[in-house]
Amino acid sequence: MESKKKYVLITLLAVLIIAVTGFIYYVSDYYPADNAARAALSSNTSYTVENTDDSITFTPTGNQSITGIIIYPGGKVEAESYSVLASRLAANGYTTIIVKMPFNLAIFGVNKADKVMVSHPEITSWVMAGHSLGGVLASDYAVNHPEKIKGVIYLAAYPAANASNATFKALSIRGSQDALTTSGDITANLNKFPANTTFVTISGGNHYNVGDYGVQAGDNNGTITRQQQQSETVNYILQFLKSL
Repeated sequence: MESKKKYVLITLLAVLIIAVTGFIYYVSDYYPADNAARAALSSNTSYTVENTDDSITFTPTGNQSITGIIIYPGGKVEAESYSVLASRLAANGYTTIIVKMPFNLAIFGVNKADKVMVSHPEITSWVMAGHSLGGVLASDYAVNHPEKIKGVIYLAAYPAANASNATFKALSIRGSQDALTTSGDITANLNKFPANTTFVTISGGNHYNVGDYGVQAGDNNGTITRQQQQSETVNYILQFLKSL
């Protein structure tokens, strides 16, 4: 009997070691930010940057809106990868915070927006934004905290939890060449989006060019440049923010 128990314990320990090793390998293989993203991390006359262990904050130097934007990164994508997007929003007057997620996975930090909001009492209106998996978790946060959120921006993303009864407005943006969040994915989850959602498809855009982290496996190449896709994305976001 003792030998059987010992065998079971050894087996369980082996399974645990394999699982932990597999997880470590999985999360260590992520998409790092590229040079363009890192260049946007420097403060300038339009915005200041504060880069901490928890987040990256882009604060406008003038004409600051009372609306702030919280960005949840895509799965296994380094937070800094969205600094170009965040910097352009900040240059237009919106304090924008990219949240750094444990293991680069928003599923382990879905409520990190709480700390962001507490740290910025000057912001009275909040918009959640997220790319891919980050968009799923940003939506989950908004659904569970509707009193705190004015809008949600789905960047190549869709809700997992039903948000159809949400009172906040939403914006859905995806590229026509996106092979990771397809038009079929959006259609299949259409009934979960907030009732007041604007849907936009950027012609020629793909999945990975939302951020600046190189090429993502499984995606199509865009037929427009990354810069063009991001410029169109920012313009649609600015229109959305003005409508809130």
